[in-house]
Amino acid sequence: MKRSISIILALTLVLSLSAAAFAAGDGSITIDGVNIGTEYAIYRLLALESFKKDDAYSYKVDPAWAGFFAETKTLTYVDIDAAGYVTWIGAEDDATMAEFAKYALEYAQTNGIAPVDEYTIPDGYTEDTYKFAGLDLGWYLVDSTAGALCGLTTTDKDAVIVAKNHVPIIDKQVQEDLTGNWQSSNTADIGQIVNFKSVIHVAAGAESYVMHDTMSAGLTFEHNGATRGVTSILHTNSLGEETELVENTDYIVVSSCTDGCDFEVVFSEDLIKTLKPNDRLQVEYNAMLNRHAVVAGEGNENEVKLEYGEDHYTVPSFTKTYTFSFDIVKTTTSNTLLDGAEFRIYDAAVGGNEIAVVPLLAADDTTPVLDANGNPMYRRARADETGVSIKVVGGVVTVVGMDNGVYYLEETVAPAGYNKLTSRKEFTIADGNVSAKFDGGIYATGSGVQVVNKTGTMLPETGAEGTFLFVTLGMILVLGTGVLLVTKKRMSMIVE
Repeated sequence: MKRSISIILALTLVLSLSAAAFAAGDGSITIDGVNIGTEYAIYRLLALESFKKDDAYSYKVDPAWAGFFAETKTLTYVDIDAAGYVTWIGAEDDATMAEFAKYALEYAQTNGIAPVDEYTIPDGYTEDTYKFAGLDLGWYLVDSTAGALCGLTTTDKDAVIVAKNHVPIIDKQVQEDLTGNWQSSNTADIGQIVNFKSVIHVAAGAESYVMHDTMSAGLTFEHNGATRGVTSILHTNSLGEETELVENTDYIVVSSCTDGCDFEVVFSEDLIKTLKPNDRLQVEYNAMLNRHAVVAGEGNENEVKLEYGEDHYTVPSFTKTYTFSFDIVKTTTSNTLLDGAEFRIYDAAVGGNEIAVVPLLAADDTTPVLDANGNPMYRRARADETGVSIKVVGGVVTVVGMDNGVYYLEETVAPAGYNKLTSRKEFTIADGNVSAKFDGGIYATGSGVQVVNKTGTMLPETGAEGTFLFVTLGMILVLGTGVLLVTKKRMSMIVE
């Protein structure tokens, strides 16, 4: 039987003041704080031969555990004198007692030592406690499949174990690329690699640790042991000393999961045997925000939980990754929507890097995704994709999959008859979509990223009425000037 090694101490049961007064099968262990579905098992390591209440106790090895108490390691915790009496010589702190309990239970499982009694709390059980009765007095070890670390108290012949629920804890965080901070949520572009870390806080009696991580459809996990997937796992002890674990020795990464998660990290039993209470295991990994990402709204969730013992799980820990969209609204000076413009996006007002976009396609990779007005949409391109111009259809176009930040639109093609912008248009995305708004079909000024175009002045053409008019006016001016000159000449002659 495989169990999570979880109980901290062995148990002394005392019947009365007189060593001669107690009888076999007159002791009990009550577990306070039981959980449905948890199996509890008890082992008697030592027999209580005699005692003086609250003062002195005489123990001898239970015959089933003779081999265990002959082990060299066992004798670092207890001393056995020539008469066979056992005395505890180890430290009496929780960590030391947990080490001993873990070692003893491993020995029992390896050598087939059966528990004195065991019980699984059934569905529908309404009590908070369960009592093992009819026990011979002695020093008992209590195991459970819940992985809960229990403290023990002793009162006369009846002992009460209070489950303290010392279970492992897992905490997940995601890195915000704009600041480098680790937090519960972040923002990202489609195509961006998002960094995660999950920290396991080890509890006493650790056994069978498996980390399960489940990503939403908008996040793609792909483990290759290098720049993607699980990139490192660090073990930190109580002194703050860090050791990087070795894949396929200390742990393995499983990508073909049967429980619906995206991947599992299975820690080796050899590693787990070395873990102490309050140690930490920090799992660092990443995933790509893909084209199926939820835009704004509820974000793209990532869940992690730790399986321990036999089918017991920690409370899940969650992160969310958000990405956003913006609308380009192309209008005249009177807010009339214009077709025919084309744009590209940059990260600077002058020069800088182009932020590539591609058409947003459905799952078949061929059908364009349309907005509510039936216009094609675009998304942020991945690093391996070649960007295209954003073509405005119907006066409005939507681009999805953008991180927070300041961006610049450059108009590369203006609508026919309109002047092209001479400088880039700046806009900002800050924790939300930059959406165009309409009221009864009328565009609401200031919504979306509005780009206004002005018409140019019509210049005259050769052979047109404008040219004739200019030529006629010129001839009149020339004739007028000639008449004026002749008149002045004649007047000068008369004066002379």
